[in-house]
Amino acid sequence: MNRIVYLTDYYAVEENRQKDIVVIDHIPESAAVIAVHKGCLLLVNQHREAVDEITWELPGGTIKPGEGSTEAVRRELEEETGLLCRDLHFMGNAYPMASLANRRVNFYFTDEIKLSGEPVGSKQDQDEDVTAVWVPLRDVYRKIKEGDPVDAMVGHGLLLSRLYNFLAID
Repeated sequence: MNRIVYLTDYYAVEENRQKDIVVIDHIPESAAVIAVHKGCLLLVNQHREAVDEITWELPGGTIKPGEGSTEAVRRELEEETGLLCRDLHFMGNAYPMASLANRRVNFYFTDEIKLSGEPVGSKQDQDEDVTAVWVPLRDVYRKIKEGDPVDAMVGHGLLLSRLYNFLAID
């Protein structure tokens, strides 16, 4: 039995017999989207306290109880970027940090987007400071190669997009 070190409505931080820390997410499902338009990938910048840096990430977030992953990724895309999408293609899922947390991310692809009519970020949570940026794919690949603070889900989403033939790597 693990010892609970910290507990909130959303997370439990536990210590196991080997003194390893494990984060148990009470809402462990999330969704992220690879949104592409005119050779650019939509990324969001957000300061992350754990690494004390502004990171490049895919739009996405937690799937709320009773919400489907497709519905969640559409909601997160609009909240974080002010964009809507028509078709979404499910590409699979992954555990970004299985050694530390039980969070599972569902990945989607879209290249059919439009403005929602709402100002970008108008539906964000009050504690979020997210900036949406269209980044040319060649620059995203360069950022990953050069070790810029890119969230690992970006690379995984791009790989899935390539495997499903949504993107070519030039």
